[in-house]
Amino acid sequence: MVHYDVTRSVDTFVHHAGRTARGMGEDAIGWSVSLVSASEDKSHITICRVVLGEGKKSLDVAPMDYRLLANASQRVNLATKIVSCNDAEARTSKNNQWFIDAAEEAGLDLDEDLLDDGLKGGDRRDQQRLVEAKNARKALKQLLAKPMRTQNHGKFLSTAGLQHSVKAETEVKPFVVTKDVNMDGKGAGAGGGGGKRMKKKRKIS
Repeated sequence: MVHYDVTRSVDTFVHHAGRTARGMGEDAIGWSVSLVSASEDKSHITICRVVLGEGKKSLDVAPMDYRLLANASQRVNLATKIVSCNDAEARTSKNNQWFIDAAEEAGLDLDEDLLDDGLKGGDRRDQQRLVEAKNARKALKQLLAKPMRTQNHGKFLSTAGLQHSVKAETEVKPFVVTKDVNMDGKGAGAGGGGGKRMKKKRKIS
């Protein structure tokens, strides 16, 4: 369980961290990892004192190979483009549905030309966002199909770092994401209201 933001209350932290014990099997061991920025340090210390007892200011420091951060950052940046695009399309779909429901309730005809086409019908910048999100989805799928390595190349196959990376890759391979899904967890065909729409009047009865 990864806490990307320090929770505002201890109860919330305990609730989230408790998920590491669910559905993992009787002998499984879960990890709860907190990513703490300088501005969140005070809140983190408060949580640690309540959970661990007075005098404790931090959880155990998690070992991290900083060579993986660049790879992780690349994946996060791609995911951000996808999520941003999906959110915009979802908002468009929600707004359009409000107009459709309102017209139906009032017994009015709704001209679908008045509905928002979303990013697909937007300006050049919106069109570029769609293209970037589409390309990001393909690139992210390829990156998620293989684990991150701390070392990709070595002069000899016997290089210790490369051997360790290959071994780690073999261990995590069964858990690697291979399905083509959107960042919202839905299938590739799911999304907001940016699809092609027939330009006609919608009869509301």
